[in-house]
Amino acid sequence: MIRRAVIALVPLLLACAVVPASASTAPSIKLVEIGQNSFYNYDFDSQSAVNTNVDWPVDMIFYGNASVSKVYNKIGWFWGGSNEYMLVNNGSGATWVSAGGRKNTFCTDTHYRLYAPASTGYFTDPNLGHYVIATMHLDKNECGSSPTYGWNETAEQNVANRAAQVWGASAVTHDATTVPGTTTLWAPLLDNANESGLQGNHYFFNDGLPTLVKVS
Repeated sequence: MIRRAVIALVPLLLACAVVPASASTAPSIKLVEIGQNSFYNYDFDSQSAVNTNVDWPVDMIFYGNASVSKVYNKIGWFWGGSNEYMLVNNGSGATWVSAGGRKNTFCTDTHYRLYAPASTGYFTDPNLGHYVIATMHLDKNECGSSPTYGWNETAEQNVANRAAQVWGASAVTHDATTVPGTTTLWAPLLDNANESGLQGNHYFFNDGLPTLVKVS
């Protein structure tokens, strides 16, 4: 019976996983530069880095000894989602990477995506170590006829809560103001704080201060 139930769910799960939210417009997009590394402050619906093509703001950094595969495996959420895109550069040239991300359940869930250079699975920095960047949001009624997406700060808290279960509460810094080991301020560096507001089926809510998770 369990196997039959899982098989019956497959078409529904695939449908939910491959339907992306529509692109939105950000007040501004910015190429974020940390040492030799760079990435944008939003991810994109396609391989076009313009402010009318954004999906969600970067609002979490996994650092220390992080990689894309390690964070996904340790967080342990396995439901997938549709691909979004990020232009990254680790000093070897800018390349587009895609991420479908992971969800904690399906239809109404918390959904996060990780980005880093595909060649290594992480960025490298003297202060952040091996790190990956993340965007996140809530999916509401995604399997229904009127889905909505967003509430980024709530999603950020949900992912942070799960990260605290994995690496311990002391590994999580909520609303970090500076890059570890430096006086560089995150708010002007990311420059992606936005007022609460609805664009189509996207509800933006991001304070511009990322949660940092130190991965061991």
